[in-house]
Amino acid sequence: MYEFSVPMPYFTKHVDKLININKKVVKSKITSLYFCLPKSCNLFTGFEQPRFDIKLNNFEYWKKLMIYSINKGFDFIYLLNSPRQFESFINLDLRLEKLNTLLIELKKIGINKLRITNPQLLDYITENYSDFELYASVSLDFKTLKEYINFQSKYNNIKQFVLSGETNKNFKLIKNLKKIYPETDFEIVVNQGCPMGCPYRKFHSQYENLYYQTKCDKLNCSILAEVDCIYPWEIKEYKKIGINKFKLVGREQNQFVRGEYIEYYYLYLNGIENIKNIQNIPIKYFINYMINADEFDYTIKEIKKFLPNIKHFKKYGHLCASRCKAECRYCFKCAEKIQRVFEKKQKELNGL
Repeated sequence: MYEFSVPMPYFTKHVDKLININKKVVKSKITSLYFCLPKSCNLFTGFEQPRFDIKLNNFEYWKKLMIYSINKGFDFIYLLNSPRQFESFINLDLRLEKLNTLLIELKKIGINKLRITNPQLLDYITENYSDFELYASVSLDFKTLKEYINFQSKYNNIKQFVLSGETNKNFKLIKNLKKIYPETDFEIVVNQGCPMGCPYRKFHSQYENLYYQTKCDKLNCSILAEVDCIYPWEIKEYKKIGINKFKLVGREQNQFVRGEYIEYYYLYLNGIENIKNIQNIPIKYFINYMINADEFDYTIKEIKKFLPNIKHFKKYGHLCASRCKAECRYCFKCAEKIQRVFEKKQKELNGL
């Protein structure tokens, strides 16, 4: 079975929607929720990486919602995954005092898993809160086997890593990680939608800085061939190399607050059941950063045959970092085909 983590919804009725999804599918399940307090909350510590500042600022509200989610059978991970260094805080002691209060509250309700980026915070939690399980954030953005080896030599208490989207198609790296660390979990984000090779990837986790949010290139249809997504029909290839844990994102979108995004999670899992279930669904609902782009109205049926084939990456994915565009133009050729399809459709719509 494929296990998925998703953001904790902001209302109990939306948690119930996740429960209903699990009742409808067989091959996969939403097993864990991840969450951090919004910035406006009185117990927000500053070590979080908030994505949406919903104006529900009382910790008691979120505490009840976390308890509700846990009682419904979901595992739970609290995010302290900001890459922000200790030296950048004006009043670090106050932040650490708030952190202490928050961790005590989390333990009371049975939450003992923390996802962290900053090594300073890892050291601090390891030294002072040994009863918490530590998970490493995707924001570490490791791309090489040696980075994992060196990191693990310093922090051998890490239970799980979320792989950088930049390595989603590097099958050799993923297989070797499983070979070296068979007892460690590796989770893969499937629907982010960042362009591969994005020079801002390492910085966009500093979400409070609007500079990086405005730096992404204007989306165009051909970028469908270059995003880091893993589509429902590709999931089985990861199971073959020992990966069965995946992550769905979307908590920064307005649709998530309203509960609509949960329907996109169902579409993804329903596509794993059978690709025929999603043939007529627009592909943008499987790509987080494109769901609001009206021009991406192509259905799976229309566009799938033009997308890069996962078999190419099973064979050559570990070489992408050094060969792309210089020795291999596979994805660019796919992008050109997609662009031609887009231009043809636009002419048809304009009656040309």
